[in-house]
Amino acid sequence: MKHPEFYVKYKTNYPPLVNPIFSKRNWWRIVLITVVAILIEPLVMYKNQRFIPISFEYYLQLIAYFIIIAVPFVAFLLWVNWRELIKRKKGYGWVGKFEVIGKRSSFLFCYLLLRPDSNHKLRVDRNFFQKTRIGDFIQVKRDVFENIEEISRIKNISNRLASPARAF
Repeated sequence: MKHPEFYVKYKTNYPPLVNPIFSKRNWWRIVLITVVAILIEPLVMYKNQRFIPISFEYYLQLIAYFIIIAVPFVAFLLWVNWRELIKRKKGYGWVGKFEVIGKRSSFLFCYLLLRPDSNHKLRVDRNFFQKTRIGDFIQVKRDVFENIEEISRIKNISNRLASPARAF
């Protein structure tokens, strides 16, 4: 978050997790299952492919290969779920209200230029970019890790009331 001074802290209410697989009390089971799977998998391979003679060195080599494959995968799953647990535990987020003062698009990305700062830009998806006009107000919600959770337009009723009525 480049401009923290434009955001306000707010309390979040996340729905409770229903029996999460990755929780503080289940992490040792996940590690145990991973270790047992890594130790048993070379034996299962030997059972299906008996033409390869098994030796202790070959068994250790297969375990090393399975560790190279399994550990990053399990570490990624634990990391993602750890972030979710931390986000829920902190219980707050950031919200900011900005006015769109410009729009820029390139071949791949679309940016909204926002005020209260002259060089504050925010990357949005193309559909939201096309719906938003210059002068609209948007609300940006960020999580604890300062990642964007939601971008929404704010209905500006006061501008509509202030505009002159059309005579037909």
